[in-house]
Amino acid sequence: MSNNRKLIGMSKVAVGWKVSLLKEVAGKLNATIGDKIVFIEENGRIFIEKA
Repeated sequence: MSNNRKLIGMSKVAVGWKVSLLKEVAGKLNATIGDKIVFIEENGRIFIEKA
């Protein structure tokens, strides 16, 4: 990993292709229960953001 990247944690893909959002990630996104999260592809990489 490059110097500007930090591993925050890891989630496992569950039945139905569901992935849990880690509490620390939710905090950084300022996301709460019921919020929508978007997955964005840019230059072959996937990013998540609060909708």
